[in-house]
Amino acid sequence: MIAPLSWLKEYVDINLKPKELGDRLTEVGLGCEKIVEKNGDIIFELEITPNRPDLLSIIGVAREIAAIESKKVKYPKAKTDINVKPKKVLPLKIETNSAINPRFTGIIIEGINVKESPTWLWKRLESIGQRPINNIVDITNYVMFELGNPLHVFDYDKIKGNIMRVHKTKGGEKFKSVDEISYHLPASAVVISDADDIIDLCGIKGGYNSGIFENTKSILIRVPVEVPNLIRRASQALGLRSEASSIFERRVNSGGTIDALQRAVDLVLELAGGEIASSLIDIKKEDFIPWRLELNNERLNKILGIEIKETEVISLLERVSLSPKASRGIIQTTIPTYRNDLKIEEDLIEEVARFYGYNNFPKTMPAGAIPTGAIPYFKDFRLEEKIKSVLTGAGFSEVYSYSLVSEKNLSELEIDSEKVLRVDNPVSLEFEYLRPTLKIGLLAAVKQNKSYFDKIELFELGKVYLGKNVDNAKEAYFLSGISNVKSYYEVKGVLERLLAELGSNYDLSKSIELTEEGIIFELNLSDILKNIGMKKKFVPVPKYPPVIEDLSIEIEPKIKYGEIVNVIAVQSKLFNKVELLDEYGNKKTFRITYLSRDRNLTSEDIEPIREKITAALKKSFKAEPA
Repeated sequence: MIAPLSWLKEYVDINLKPKELGDRLTEVGLGCEKIVEKNGDIIFELEITPNRPDLLSIIGVAREIAAIESKKVKYPKAKTDINVKPKKVLPLKIETNSAINPRFTGIIIEGINVKESPTWLWKRLESIGQRPINNIVDITNYVMFELGNPLHVFDYDKIKGNIMRVHKTKGGEKFKSVDEISYHLPASAVVISDADDIIDLCGIKGGYNSGIFENTKSILIRVPVEVPNLIRRASQALGLRSEASSIFERRVNSGGTIDALQRAVDLVLELAGGEIASSLIDIKKEDFIPWRLELNNERLNKILGIEIKETEVISLLERVSLSPKASRGIIQTTIPTYRNDLKIEEDLIEEVARFYGYNNFPKTMPAGAIPTGAIPYFKDFRLEEKIKSVLTGAGFSEVYSYSLVSEKNLSELEIDSEKVLRVDNPVSLEFEYLRPTLKIGLLAAVKQNKSYFDKIELFELGKVYLGKNVDNAKEAYFLSGISNVKSYYEVKGVLERLLAELGSNYDLSKSIELTEEGIIFELNLSDILKNIGMKKKFVPVPKYPPVIEDLSIEIEPKIKYGEIVNVIAVQSKLFNKVELLDEYGNKKTFRITYLSRDRNLTSEDIEPIREKITAALKKSFKAEPA
């Protein structure tokens, strides 16, 4: 919203300096983004929230300034009695429907003179970024920006059959706008037709065939109330927005049509001449009148967390023109029709808080105990990021697959479909069951990509659905991956690194299997995350170098690597780590690292430990040196 200071001063006395006024407007919710000087005037550029269409007008902004400075707003005075019976009545039949056009307000004026606007008018429009056209069109734009109610003017003599019918489009109708652009209208757009053609796209753009030009002599001024969602749908479908549609989409001041018409008539008669040639038209199903709200002062203080005296609350509400009256702790107030944002008690509380001043609220620490329990459904995405970082660092790429699978997908992995959760009304047989494993999606991804890529390494992190019926159903996070590049030991090493990062001792013995497509793994991440230790213990870099030696033994292949490591580790406090270096038949070669943080190790230190390890392996597993 662009608001020139000179225009604002016509409606409210302003004592604040521009910078100070901009700051105060921002404090009460009108974001003052910029203040610039242009052609000797001060221009405020304001950011208006969607719930305040009343602020898309100069009068609306003036009301906020009046509330800030505790002043009264000076509204334009009526100069013409639009309710008087005219000397001549031009015929016009209007057919409308309150469901799509809640209010149709208008009047006919004949004998006008279309010409260039006076200097003050076109300069004022230019100051807010509008292009002057002619005095009649400029008046409608001026009144819309002044009062906040959009208007449209029709050339009365071009309304064929002297009939106007408000209706919805069927879709596909042709429409030529006043700026000579042709459109094919979407279905359910609200339009006005005369006896032959569509002459207006309501709330968005007027028609070329009823536009105002130099030869126009008689006009119909229409000030409508439109249905917001109908205007928005048509606007979006056409990719066409206007200042009027922006106001209608947010809900126009339904009680302000007469005031806007009065202002437009005064200006037309002053700047273009003519005489009123119809009675006041005001077609509506209901009376659009102010409504009442109640505010409990005790509840206000409880919600705001401070105590504001009732007399001060009344004063604050009076500043925003709400006519409050108090009785036994309850404040009743009348809400003007331009304040569509005030519907419930909390809205009134916000009004009090805005003008009391948020900066005047005392700074306090939150009361009560700090919550220590886990938040329901909390998910720590840092863990996901850690897992993905390790796997992508090892060369894997992440994929996402569908949670719904077919019976064929299950049978390919020899999974009994009777033991899998089934959807009662599947959209197709391809999406009939909830996946019990991530392997299905990974194997399908490999089959789709292997003809294009020689090396495929994929992983997926997501939910699987366990159980065979709703009584024992549960969901869990799983991590699954596949590689046609890495060996069993390389995949196992990646997973061991991952578990080490998570501080978990999860058993990997049954997590990796060989398939036709590669080496595939799957871990129950929900189980892993129950017992993890993300805290790391940092130790200084050793001052003394380690001693590294290789030990080869003959041992039964069925004996697990972990069991061998456990036997080696307990033989000396100097043991640092052990790695499986090579394996062939019954022969295994381990690389053992010894380390002391107090001194350099010598061969005399290592030799008895080596003998002790060899003896222990022989005793435990009947292993022999190779």
